[in-house]
Amino acid sequence: MDVRPAGSQEYAALWQLFHDTVHHVNRSDYSPRQLAAWAPDEVDLSKWSQRMEAIQPFVVTIDETIVGFADVQPDGLIDMFFVHHAWQRRGIGSWLFREIHHRAESIQLHELHSHVSITACPFFQSQGFEIVTPQEVTINGVVLNNFLMRKMLSA
Repeated sequence: MDVRPAGSQEYAALWQLFHDTVHHVNRSDYSPRQLAAWAPDEVDLSKWSQRMEAIQPFVVTIDETIVGFADVQPDGLIDMFFVHHAWQRRGIGSWLFREIHHRAESIQLHELHSHVSITACPFFQSQGFEIVTPQEVTINGVVLNNFLMRKMLSA
């Protein structure tokens, strides 16, 4: 496994990974309507690319295939954290968190936080995150439930 910054030429592949993961992995916790609002079949790749440029994600690759991606922002927000649906439960998420912690340490963060799906909540808890509050968020006019989660980092 290798961890590296995502290249702009890979943003479309990150969209596909995001879309497919949401629709395969989260379907036990969200309705088809909620999944379609969260990760629609049609996307404006220029807007997606702008979002990726803003968050500067990194990827985990195996044999040059992207199997997951995430980010960590200067305020400790983890905006995106996705492991390819075909690579679940193989340690990819742990690799992503190792990189998140490395980056958090390098910029001296004291806390990480994220808006975590119902599906991902147990994994984030296994990584030391605690639920701050349940949330209802509206995406493309559809309400989804998730959790604001936080992890305090050692000084």
